Amino acid sequence: MERRPGVLVGRTATVARSDQEPPYYTALHRTFVGRTGCVHAVVPSGTRDNPLIKMGFDGGTRIIFYHLSELKIDSEAPLVSPPKHGRRGSHLP
Repeated sequence: MERRPGVLVGRTATVARSDQEPPYYTALHRTFVGRTGCVHAVVPSGTRDNPLIKMGFDGGTRIIFYHLSELKIDSEAPLVSPPKHGRRGSHLP
């Protein structure tokens, strides 16, 4: 895994292709492999080094979760503000 940039939310990231796909992958995860999206949130999970990342695709209308190690973060691209969903700013209505 590459060294993590200081700020992840708002960064552009591409889902990396891998010979060994994680066991939790579904057909939906596979659909977005190789595609670029925007980091919407970092979800604390088991390990601090490899958190779950909420990724937005298709202008934020498709939300898929990946682990940080499965993404290539573009630290050179300018930060963007991911769209908020619902009143609470979550993906829930």
